[in-house]
This record gives sequence, C-alpha cells and structure tokens, in this order.
Amino acid sequence: MIKFFRYIRKDLMEQSKTSKYFKYAIGEIVLVVIGILIALQLNNLNDERKTENLRQVYYKQLLQDFEKDKKYIKEASLSIDSNMVKYKAYKETFNQPNLPTIQIINNISNLNWLFKNVQFKSNTISTIENTGDIKLIPPIIREKLISLEKYKEETENVSKYNNDRASKAEFNASQIYGSVDFVFKNIKNQPKLLEWVFEKNRQIELLVALESSQNNKVNSEKGSLIRFKKILADMEEIEILINKELKK
Repeated sequence: MIKFFRYIRKDLMEQSKTSKYFKYAIGEIVLVVIGILIALQLNNLNDERKTENLRQVYYKQLLQDFEKDKKYIKEASLSIDSNMVKYKAYKETFNQPNLPTIQIINNISNLNWLFKNVQFKSNTISTIENTGDIKLIPPIIREKLISLEKYKEETENVSKYNNDRASKAEFNASQIYGSVDFVFKNIKNQPKLLEWVFEKNRQIELLVALESSQNNKVNSEKGSLIRFKKILADMEEIEILINKELKK
C-alpha cells in the first residue's frame, strides 16, 4: 500500500501536476491522521477491556472474601453463644443463698477462659486500597467498601483492647492461684497447698479477680456480636451492588 502511494506521488511530480500533488498530499495526511485516530481508539478500547476484566476479578475476589468473613463470623458467634450460655448458668448460681465461696470459684472455673481476638482473614479491600486500584470500583461501591474495611479494623481493635483488659484481670487472678489447672487439677492431692490457696480471705480476692476477668470477656464478646450484625448487613448490601455490576 505504501509503495502504491509513493508511485502515485512520484508520477504526479514527474508530470509537474503540482496542484494535484498537493491535493494528493493533503489526502494522504488525512488518511494518516484517520489511521492514528483509529489506532488510538482501538488502544483505548483495549485498555478499557483490560480495566473491566480487572474490575471483574476484584468483584469476584470481594465476593469470595465476604463468604470467608461470613463463615468466620458464624464460627466466632457460635463460640461466643456457647460461653454466654455457660456464663448465664454461672450467674444463676448466685440465686442460691449462702453459697460457699469455694463453690462459686469452682463454677466460674468451668467457663471458657480462652481469649480470642476478632481477626478477619480477608484482605482484598486493603489490597486494592494499597495498590490504588480502588479507583476502578464505582464510587457508591467504593465508599461502602472503604467504610466496611474501616469498621472491621475498629472491630478487631476494640476486641483486642477489651480482651487485653480481661487478660490483665485473669493475670491478676493467676498471681493468687497460679492457674486453673494448678488449682483444680495439679494440687488436688496436696492438702497443704490447697489449704493455702483456698484460705478464706484469699478465696474472696481470687473470686473478685476471676469475676472481673470473665465480666470483661463477656462484655467484649457481646460487643463483637453487635458489630458482627452490622458487618453482615453491610456485606449483604455491597453484594447486591456487586452482583448488579457483574450482570451488566
């Protein structure tokens, strides 16, 4: 094609047809410009296709993350509910008059003493924020994703703060009796040690420390349950928006 145009240009020059040559030259320039514009348009379409493909990948990853978070919340909630039932039963023991302190200590020792900080496993939102690809997401979804991620981080931080307080109270109790295993398993055949650990004044001090720890733990878990509900509601709202985008 290029050789063909060159042949025409050369032929016009040799025949001294200047006006026709200039008309031809202008036409050639127009064709070149049109070719460049077409190439740019094709390049833009290709870029848009790549962007849309990447956006689709992020949408699917977000939906997968939501499923992970739902599963985590379900498991964590079941564990919390189980301890709530035990804690309620423990509280009901106080309805019995003149209950020996040692019996109350035995009851509270049967509660769940594992302090689990809330920790979500998903990371797609933080990834697209850190890479700057969050701008590829439509504004209404983007704002909700950023808000959700911030709330999840706050939930993790609040859980850690409250559990740290509960752990500190449990640590104070451990300074009195060592550990639950030490008191209720290890020294059960050591009467002198048992007598010292469960001396009357020490029993009250021990019970107060244990009660403080468990109360902080339960309040922390109640707060987590409340926050879980909001997180689930927010994820459901975002899921609806993402699925609409995927169907376009």
